[in-house]
Amino acid sequence: MIGNILKIVFLGIVGFAGLVYLTAPEERLKPKAKLDESKLNIAYFPSHYEFINDSFYTKKQDLFKKGESSYIVVANHDALVVVNELYNYTNKKVVLVANISRTPWLIKKLAVDGKLEDLYKASKIKIVNDSNGEIVKALGLNDIIQNKYFIYKVLEDGSIKKLSGGTVKLDAMQKGISKEEIKASNEAIAKALN
Repeated sequence: MIGNILKIVFLGIVGFAGLVYLTAPEERLKPKAKLDESKLNIAYFPSHYEFINDSFYTKKQDLFKKGESSYIVVANHDALVVVNELYNYTNKKVVLVANISRTPWLIKKLAVDGKLEDLYKASKIKIVNDSNGEIVKALGLNDIIQNKYFIYKVLEDGSIKKLSGGTVKLDAMQKGISKEEIKASNEAIAKALN
């Protein structure tokens, strides 16, 4: 009896691990050439965006208007917990990008999407769900360290300039983060935007 239960539990764990492995994004066999940062431009971005805190899609030209400068903050896993309050620290036009493209599909559907919707329910800043990685690829960003964020400025002509990057507390999403740490991280991001 106990042997059969152990077999079922073992097969369930193996099955779940197999599903996660099979739905993980394919890694490229040969490394991609690094993009020249001087050639970054919104022209290479996708034409439509899905927002986490909005049920509608938005066109690129509505998000990045010609003749206006704006900022892009690409946030990896743990940084997403911090930047949801960035609107309290700056009045600049900021577009947040959730860099969740390398998360296995099953985990995205079961956990990540719901957690992000809860986090960004009250946020005044739009956050793009970059689940397929198109924006991250257009920015030439290959860094997937979970507690990093990257700040870019979109200039009036549509070209993009990388301003800076930084880190937040490791495991902030799973283990939590204090209000003081959130404030310090957001102040550092707001300072880089000025």
